[in-house]
Amino acid sequence: MFTKKWRDHWGLTEDPYACEDADKDPILDAVDSSAVHSGFDRIFGNPKVPAPGIVFGEKGSGKSGLRRMMRRRLDEHNEQHPDDRVFFIEYIDFDGYLEQFRRTSKGARNPRKAAAAVLEGWEITDHLDAILSLGVTAMVDEALERGDRVKGLAPKQKSDMLLLTALYYRSPKRTTGEAVRGMRSAMRHGSARGGLLFIGCLLLTILGGLVGVAPHLEFWPTDLGSPTYWYIAGTSLAVAAWLAYAWSNFAVSRVAKHGVRGLRVLSRDSAALRSVLESLAPRVRNEFGLPSGGDPATRYDILRRFLGLLEGRGYKGCYVVMDRIDEPSLLSGSDDRMREFVRRILDIKLLQYPGIALKLFLPIEMESLYRTASPEALKRMRLDKSNLIAELKWTGEELFEISDQRLLACKLAGQEGASRVTTLTDFFEEDFDRHYLRETLSGLGTPRYAFGFLSSLVSEHVRELPNDLEDDDSRWRIPRALFDVVRARWIDQSGLLRRSLN
Repeated sequence: MFTKKWRDHWGLTEDPYACEDADKDPILDAVDSSAVHSGFDRIFGNPKVPAPGIVFGEKGSGKSGLRRMMRRRLDEHNEQHPDDRVFFIEYIDFDGYLEQFRRTSKGARNPRKAAAAVLEGWEITDHLDAILSLGVTAMVDEALERGDRVKGLAPKQKSDMLLLTALYYRSPKRTTGEAVRGMRSAMRHGSARGGLLFIGCLLLTILGGLVGVAPHLEFWPTDLGSPTYWYIAGTSLAVAAWLAYAWSNFAVSRVAKHGVRGLRVLSRDSAALRSVLESLAPRVRNEFGLPSGGDPATRYDILRRFLGLLEGRGYKGCYVVMDRIDEPSLLSGSDDRMREFVRRILDIKLLQYPGIALKLFLPIEMESLYRTASPEALKRMRLDKSNLIAELKWTGEELFEISDQRLLACKLAGQEGASRVTTLTDFFEEDFDRHYLRETLSGLGTPRYAFGFLSSLVSEHVRELPNDLEDDDSRWRIPRALFDVVRARWIDQSGLLRRSLN
């Protein structure tokens, strides 16, 4: 029998258990958002009071699925509480930042030594720069596309918005310069300061010329003495004006280049930052601490300004979710590299920063970060205050309920065959032991292995059925004998994969 006919008989739109990658799972968005692991609420926390959350789990344990569900819950929260919205940043794609760091680090240009050199020089400031870039880019894109709550920003916030855009905006939608111009237009923030300085120099040049020719003017009432002195005075005035203009441009350009040079994980272009700095008064420029090397103080100040801008746009907090640590090419295959990369972000100041909820979904092999850490390192991390889940484990009952919810999400509502299946056990013979099914799912241990087993079980069953089977035939249901055969294979396979992958 063809698999589609079997699904049609039960009233299913697709295989509920076919997808093994949560980020590519189309069914996950249709599953009831309350169908989550029992530890989800501990990780998720209260959006009105952002707090950290850290979970360790083996591959396939559902970390990315929980991350996606976290975003759904926040979307629901934002819809229900428009005055207490929470901003969401997904920090999950690290390759671009690691590669840019490798290019800008002299010691990391040898490909064979690149990974070690990158991780040796990587600091918490680089994590903060990457997070700020993601956040600023999303905030600016949202502001430009919606155009709301931008004109109402205070003058200082408008300056902060332009500076953050020039520093951190990186998007395929538009260049940094286009984003800066768009924000200027949206906020009605003038950029004429540089032009006014040029006009001032031009007027002083004209004045200098008039001073130089003053002795030759017939209508001048008194004798002005030797014209040489007036030539010198007029020329000096013009030269001084243009020297001041050139020095101002040079100083701003130097500050802009120094500012972008501190961003080791982002592409460097000082033109947009220079144009913003030129439009600001020196007092405003001096108040804003541009990124400087590995100094975390300036990053935390910029983070504070970023959160202030979010609050001005109606957001009361920010969730930063870090996942897929084991996927970047420079980190994959090495537990030590992954640990060093994550260790830099495990700092009590960031974990407990007001308004920030840092959520880390980490591979189980990284649990030694805290199990073997020194007392000093543990004090620096303070994971006891970070809502830690040491290992993401699933019970057989939880996996059964999640499987049921996926089944319901694939039902053909209101069509023939939709009522044939209401729960997972409907697929099996009537005398099938439900406790045995839960026990099997518990032995598999993770959603990936449990769903893989169920999908494989259905495929094995369907291939033995004739395509012209009558609707009331008992053979539509999966027999115990086949269940045992597929079960034994998957228990062995999952054990082998678990030992090799984790």
